[in-house]
Amino acid sequence: MRSELLLDHAGDLLGNGRAGQAATLLAPVVGADPGNLGAWLLLARAHLALGRPAEALEAARTALALRPGGFEALYWVSASYTAMGRHELAVTAAAAAVQDDPGNPRLAERHGRALLAAGRVAEAELLLAASVEIASYDAELHVAYGMALFAAGRPLSAREAYGKALALDPGNAPALTELRRLTAAERRITDAASLVRVCDEFAETLRIPAGGRPHRAAARDALGHVAAVAFGVCLVTLLGLAAAIRVAGVEVPLPLLIGVFTAAGAAACVTALTRRAR
Repeated sequence: MRSELLLDHAGDLLGNGRAGQAATLLAPVVGADPGNLGAWLLLARAHLALGRPAEALEAARTALALRPGGFEALYWVSASYTAMGRHELAVTAAAAAVQDDPGNPRLAERHGRALLAAGRVAEAELLLAASVEIASYDAELHVAYGMALFAAGRPLSAREAYGKALALDPGNAPALTELRRLTAAERRITDAASLVRVCDEFAETLRIPAGGRPHRAAARDALGHVAAVAFGVCLVTLLGLAAAIRVAGVEVPLPLLIGVFTAAGAAACVTALTRRAR
């Protein structure tokens, strides 16, 4: 029962964007109970959200070993491979997941997105077109289809797909995001040549290079490190100035003190915010 409560809490943390806390919570669970399939799946999801695709893949493959051929583990195996830029393996895992649970729109979406990340736009468009015919009730699938249509040079059809997603789920965040992205791109389309260029540029943004993309968490961690170092330097400077004033009687200009205090405060705030976001 306690494990179930922990998994529920980890799931809530992931849903609220607190993947770091979820990973910390799940680590002792899989350590104490390595046969806990649900914990490994959640851990794969957490690692992926944190930009750790290698760790996510390890967790997903452990889950797959516990339940060979399970579509949920295959989903996260595929997503991990996509994040790493290992596209053939990502597509193969996604296709296997679809075979394990045909008609599941979430798995069809993963398959389509794996193809888009690999730059196989035509295949993604065909696959997702067939999938939305089967699961026309799924908003996320319509969003993925719209992205494939846009990448294939059909922005008007993409707008229609996003519209269907919003008709099914008026507050669908991915649909709203992609619709805004499409609207901004359409302003740059004035003729056939610009249409091809804009759509090709969009398709390129969906591609993931070999080795994967740098995750924003890495940039956040780097900023936190720089801020922490800056805070340390400011603190040492303040201590030195205080010693100079008290021991040697040195007159330190007030603007200098204010500047160092301000820099220390700013560095401390940035350090705290980046650590809180983990």
